[in-house]
Amino acid sequence: MSVAVILHGPIGCGKTMTCHGLVDKAQEAGFPVGGVITNRHFVEGKLMGYDCVDLSTGESFPIARLSDEVEGADWFVYRNLKFSFSHSGFDRANNILTAASEYLKKPGLVFVDEFGRLERKGLGLFSGVMKVTDALREGGVAVFSCRTDLAENVTKLLRGKAMMIYRREPGNLDSLWNIVVKRLV
Repeated sequence: MSVAVILHGPIGCGKTMTCHGLVDKAQEAGFPVGGVITNRHFVEGKLMGYDCVDLSTGESFPIARLSDEVEGADWFVYRNLKFSFSHSGFDRANNILTAASEYLKKPGLVFVDEFGRLERKGLGLFSGVMKVTDALREGGVAVFSCRTDLAENVTKLLRGKAMMIYRREPGNLDSLWNIVVKRLV
């Protein structure tokens, strides 16, 4: 049985921290874990952007930086956001998500942190998100994080693919783990 958990809430409410907690619990229990988690990147206490972490290797790489801090063909601006985004970072993250979609057959756990404005428009992590949602037809558990105003967008992508969809706010790690582990065993 496939399950999708959508962790939603405003910026800074603990979505990524909750994902990290679920990763730790899954790894401790011996379940295969894949996908990406996006951490804030600080320099001298100032938020400079975001780094993506490949959960299968632990390697991190830049995916977003303050626009006035980067230049070159690898970086693009989307609308009036204060961050520029890395083409190569998104390519790498989408490749990671594509490979991680195979974890759903084991059964395994895949993380997509986070589905945002770019993904809503079919950009950013969108191609990797689609690989993960399609793979849910085979089984496994996927955890998606997003802001609350995008939770319905993620839900629509999952309909007809995940057998069960849970929408939760971050915070109660044990309750979320109980949802996840019941579907992995």
